[in-house]
Amino acid sequence: MSAVLFSFFASFRNSNPGLAKRRPISLLGETRFLCQEAALSLTLLFLIALLGVTFTAGCGSSGPPISVNLSPSSTQSVQQGQTVSISATLGNDASNKGVTWSLSATGCTGAACGSLTNQAATSVTYNAPTSIPSDLTVTVTATSVTRPMKFASLTITVPATVVTIQNKVTKLAAGTGNYLFARFDATVQNDPANAGVTWTLTASGTPCSPACGTLSTPAPYEVNYAPPASVPGAPNNMPTLTAISASSTARSDTDSFTIFDGSAACATGGNESLLNGQYAIMLQGWSGTGTGTPIMYAASFAADGTGKVTGGQDQLNPYANFAYSGAGIIPSASSYSVGPDNRGCLTLTDQEETTFTFRFTLGGVSGGIASKGDIIFVNEQSSTPEHASGILRRQDPTAFSLSALAPNYALGLEGWNKSSGTLTHFAQVGSFAHSGGTLSALSYDQNDGSKILTTGGSQVPGNFGMIGPIATGTGGANASLNLAGISPDPVPVVVYVISSSELFFVSMTVNHEGPEFSGRAIATSSSFSASSIAPNYIFRFIGNSSGAACASIGLASFSTPGSPGISGTVSGTMDQYAGGMATSQNLSGSYALTGASGRLSITGSSLATSPVCYLANPLDGVAAFCMNTDSSASFGIFDIQPATTYSSNSLSGNFYFGSGESGDNSAPDLSGVVSLSSGSLQGAEDKSTSSGFSLAIPVNATLSINADGSGNLGANTVALTNGTVLYLIDETGTSPPLVRVFEQ
Repeated sequence: MSAVLFSFFASFRNSNPGLAKRRPISLLGETRFLCQEAALSLTLLFLIALLGVTFTAGCGSSGPPISVNLSPSSTQSVQQGQTVSISATLGNDASNKGVTWSLSATGCTGAACGSLTNQAATSVTYNAPTSIPSDLTVTVTATSVTRPMKFASLTITVPATVVTIQNKVTKLAAGTGNYLFARFDATVQNDPANAGVTWTLTASGTPCSPACGTLSTPAPYEVNYAPPASVPGAPNNMPTLTAISASSTARSDTDSFTIFDGSAACATGGNESLLNGQYAIMLQGWSGTGTGTPIMYAASFAADGTGKVTGGQDQLNPYANFAYSGAGIIPSASSYSVGPDNRGCLTLTDQEETTFTFRFTLGGVSGGIASKGDIIFVNEQSSTPEHASGILRRQDPTAFSLSALAPNYALGLEGWNKSSGTLTHFAQVGSFAHSGGTLSALSYDQNDGSKILTTGGSQVPGNFGMIGPIATGTGGANASLNLAGISPDPVPVVVYVISSSELFFVSMTVNHEGPEFSGRAIATSSSFSASSIAPNYIFRFIGNSSGAACASIGLASFSTPGSPGISGTVSGTMDQYAGGMATSQNLSGSYALTGASGRLSITGSSLATSPVCYLANPLDGVAAFCMNTDSSASFGIFDIQPATTYSSNSLSGNFYFGSGESGDNSAPDLSGVVSLSSGSLQGAEDKSTSSGFSLAIPVNATLSINADGSGNLGANTVALTNGTVLYLIDETGTSPPLVRVFEQ
C-alpha cells in the first residue's frame, strides 16, 4: 500500500514541478509558498485516506454475487384455466429472504392476464384465465429481496380456443325431402372442458330461421341444417352458420353460403333434347391447392330431354378417410341445359347434400340424341378447391344385367397411390374373362410408381374379382378386384355398365390403403392371332414422374408378324412434353403378341418407348390399353390408323374435345367444341381449375397435317390424326402437359 501511495505522490509532484520549487523572494512570498505546499499536502492526505477506504471496502465484498434461478426454466404452455407451479432457488443469499413475485403481459390487464396465488419466499402458482379472446403470453418474474437487481423470469403461453367448422360449403340447394339437409361438424382445440360448441343461424347478423333454413338435432360438435323449400329473398338467401365455443364464447368459426335453386341452376340453352336417356360420367381430378390430393367422381343420371334430371346415383372418393357411393340424385335440386353449339351445363345434387356443377360438350349425335361427350367440373359448393375432367357416355339399359355382359374384356386402369407415403402415378392394363359376375383368367401388367408386376401374358388361375347385381335403373353395381402387389384384400370398386361391350370402373379405396383409380373395360377376343395386330396405330400417353407430369403422342407401325410366335418389328415417331421441355424421337424396336391374353409387348430403345398393351375390339377410340414401364407409370391408348394419305382436309365438321385425366393439380381441365373446314379450326373452350370455371374461351387455329397424319395447330404444338380423331399437345413452355382429344 505504501509503495502505491509513494508512486502516486511522486507522480503527482513530477507532474507539477512549479509547486515543488522554492523561490525566496520575500518573507511574504515565502509564506505564500508554504501555504500552497500545505494545501497540497492536505489534498494528498485526503486522497490517501480515500484510497484506503476504497481498498478496505473492496476486500470486504469479495464473496460471490446472489443468483436467482427458476424451475421450470424454459417457456411453458398451459391450457386456459390450468396452473403452473414455479419455484425459485437463490444462491449466496445469506439472509434467506427469498424473492418477490410479479406478473406482466401485453394485450391484457388485471384478471385477463391470469393471477399469482400461493405466493411464498421461493414458490408461486400461476393461474391461467379460464377464457381468453386470443393467444396470451405472460411473464412471471422472481426478484431477490436482498439484492433487487437480481431476478429471473419465466415465459408462459396460453393458447386460445380454436373452433373450426370442418365441412364448409359455399352453396346449398333449396328444397324439401328426407335427404335435403346438410350436417355440419366442428372441431375445438385448446378447450380443457371439452364443452363443444353452440350453433346459431343468422343473416346480416340477425337470427333468420326458418326463412333461411332451420337447425335441428344440435350436439356439442355437430348440427343438421335443412334449407327452406324455395330460395328466400335477400338477405335470407345468404345465411351464416356460426359455431361458438361453449367454454370461450369469444372464439368461434363461421360459414356463409348461398341458397340456390338447384332445379334451375343451369340456364335454358334451347338444345336440351340432345341429352336424353341414361348417362354415365367418370372423372378424375384434384382437391386442394399445391400438389393437392387426387379425387374420383362418377355418376349415372337420367336426362328427360327438357333440362330435367329425373334420377340417378353418384359417388365421390376424395382419397381421404371417407368415400361414398350409391348416393341418390335429388331431381328437384338437379338440372341441365345444352346450348346451340352442344356445350352444356349440369348440376347434380345427391343425398349427401353435395351439389356438383359440370360443364360438358356433346358428340356422337344420332337421331338427334348425343351418345358421348367430355365433361369437367368444379365443386363450387366446397370451400376446398376441387376440379376434375372425364368422359360422358350414354348407357344402354338393355345391358343392365350380368347375363348381358361380354365374356372377355381388356382392362385399362389409371390413378394414384400414396400407400408408401409418397404420391405416385399408378397404371394397370390386362385382360380377363367374365361369367355371371365372376371375373377370371386375369393377365395383367402393373406399374405402381415404377414398381412393375406382370404375369408376362400368362393367365392367373382362380378368380380375379366379382361384380354384384346390376341396378336396373342406373347400371351401377358394387364389385371387387383382386389386385396383386397393392392390396392383400379385394379392392372395392363400383362398376357402371355403358353397354355389353364397355364398363366403367371407379375405386373406393380410402385412407391411402392402396391406389385410387378409375378406368374402362372394353370387350375383346378370347384368343388372338397375327391378324389381330393392325399395321398402324396412333397413340397417346399421360403420366407423372417424381411429381412432374408428362404427355406424349405418336405413330407406331408394325411389321407383318412372323416367327417365332407372333412377333415382328415396330417403328414410328413420338413427341413428348414434360417439365416445359418438348422432345421428338424416332421409334425402333420389336414386338411380341401373346395369343391367349392379347398382350402386346413392345421393346424399344428405352423404358419410355417400351410399353405393354392389351388388345381390345376397337370401340370408342380404343384399340388397346397400354402402360409405360418407366418411372412415369404413364397410361395410354392405341387407336388404329387406316393406311391412307392424310392432309388438312382429312378432318372436317363439328368436333367436341376434352383434356382427359390431368397429370398433376396444376393442369386445367378442358372441354370445348370446334368446327373444322379446310384446316381452319374455330370454336370455344371451357376450363376448370382450382380457382373455378373460365367459360367460352375463343379457339382459333390453322390445322396443318402431313401425309402420315402428323401435324400441328401452329407454333409449339404437335398434332396427330387417324382421320377420325385428332390428338393435340400444346408445347408452349408455360403450358401443362395435356393431350386434347378431338372427336365427333
